Amino acid sequence: MSALSNQAQRLLLVIRSGKFAALANEFAKRIFSNSESYLLRRDLTVPFIPAAPKQPIEIRPITDADIPDILSARPGRFAILRARIPTCYLAVTASGQIAYMQWLVAQPDIERFKPFFDGQLGTLRRDEVLLEFAYTFEQFRGQKIMGAAMAAIAEKGLLSGARYAVTFVQKDNIAALKGCGSAGFAPYMIREERWRLFSFKEIYRSLPTAETTSDVQPMEGIRATSKG
Repeated sequence: MSALSNQAQRLLLVIRSGKFAALANEFAKRIFSNSESYLLRRDLTVPFIPAAPKQPIEIRPITDADIPDILSARPGRFAILRARIPTCYLAVTASGQIAYMQWLVAQPDIERFKPFFDGQLGTLRRDEVLLEFAYTFEQFRGQKIMGAAMAAIAEKGLLSGARYAVTFVQKDNIAALKGCGSAGFAPYMIREERWRLFSFKEIYRSLPTAETTSDVQPMEGIRATSKG
């Protein structure tokens, strides 16, 4: 299926879901906007035990049977789901409900992932995996699902030989920053993002408190400077 057809079906799903406002905001952002994101990282070789969620969860890869429920909540994910880029993981409850989803993208699949990501991912190292498109389903928010699920999904990066897992979070997304912190991630770079008439430019700069990997410690929560 062509990229144009994918986008058309995605647009139709968004409109049917009543989430057209979100799509309009995304369009406006790409016309003209300035923003900043944290690049966060976790050393997967360092043991980390997240807080237990309020109900048991199981981490597993997505299946075709999960897609209708996911698109009902996240119609904008149609194109990447259609592309079947490895690996989208789910956290499911004992009753089988999807509580959380996130992609873990290993180095061999980064090029396939780039068309769905704003940026070049030029800072990624060969020993890093990328976590992106985290989403906690509405009925499971406030249950400490994200920290436990993201921590477990990140550790699957060890299976591909990675030492680090990285992710991007907008500076003003306080809930996502707290969730990443509860999964053992800490910010170590800032990305400045500029959109001008659908043209994207990014500039990275290191945080002064994260001069080396060993200096990076999991954050306890960011309020002053502040995926859900």
